[in-house]
Amino acid sequence: MTRGRKLATTVAVVLAAVVAWDVHYVIDESEQGVLTNFGKIVPPVKQPGLHFKLPTPISVVYKVDRRVRPLMNLKQELITEDQKNVLVDGYLLWRVSDPVRYVEAIRTEANAVKRLGDLYRASVGIVVSNKSRDAFVSLGLQHQDITKASREILDQIKPVAASDYGIEVVKAGLVEYTLPAENRPSVIQRMISERARIAARYRSEGEERAIGIEAFAINEHEKIMATAHAEATAILGKAEADALETLAAAYRDDPEFYKFIRALDSYDSIIDKNTTLMLPADNELFKYLDGKEIPKPPAPKRTQE
Repeated sequence: MTRGRKLATTVAVVLAAVVAWDVHYVIDESEQGVLTNFGKIVPPVKQPGLHFKLPTPISVVYKVDRRVRPLMNLKQELITEDQKNVLVDGYLLWRVSDPVRYVEAIRTEANAVKRLGDLYRASVGIVVSNKSRDAFVSLGLQHQDITKASREILDQIKPVAASDYGIEVVKAGLVEYTLPAENRPSVIQRMISERARIAARYRSEGEERAIGIEAFAINEHEKIMATAHAEATAILGKAEADALETLAAAYRDDPEFYKFIRALDSYDSIIDKNTTLMLPADNELFKYLDGKEIPKPPAPKRTQE
């Protein structure tokens, strides 16, 4: 075999090996494949595994990652509805939902990132520009929920990304909403003043409510004390009536004995160790002092069993 024929054989073998290598391809389990012949997409979408195609450049396979991917650092400066400058930073999470549409419109991930970034910035510009700055950087206690604004941004991005690019935007939102450095001192001072005003209002409302509670408590206390006094007076009156009735019954049972007891009570009231009495012998006070007229106590009443 001549040298030229050996070289031709070697070249043919190499070309055959290259063609053999080029006509098959592997789709990873995290990917899907879209095959094109002469630039035209050939359905169906290729699933993970080993596949075959015509040699390049007749057939080209585009491998599309199916995983969710983040797109971060989407910063921009915007003008709000009240003509104030703000700095906004956001994010979105996306994945390819329609590989055929994705390859037709975008083909590469770099193009997808650029298109999604532009779409996000446009949507954020619409949402933020239609709200005042104080809706996010609030001087009071009431402010716009950033979560609500994030939902509005997602609602604008999602249908466009799906129909135009075959991309599903899973989530989108704001991670930072702040002020340019030159505007921050004045806004912070306004926020401090506003908070002080709100705090003063709350203190005033608290003091007013405390006075109302205290007045209500005093009124309730007076009602309770009046009711208790009335009940105590009624109980005392009934007790005195019962005592008088008991005393009257005792007098009726043995008037002499209880006259004697009352006399002793009188002695105790008017006579002590420093008292000297000079009275006639027939005075009523001496009636029981000699012990001759001391009546016997009444016999206890026997209760019927």
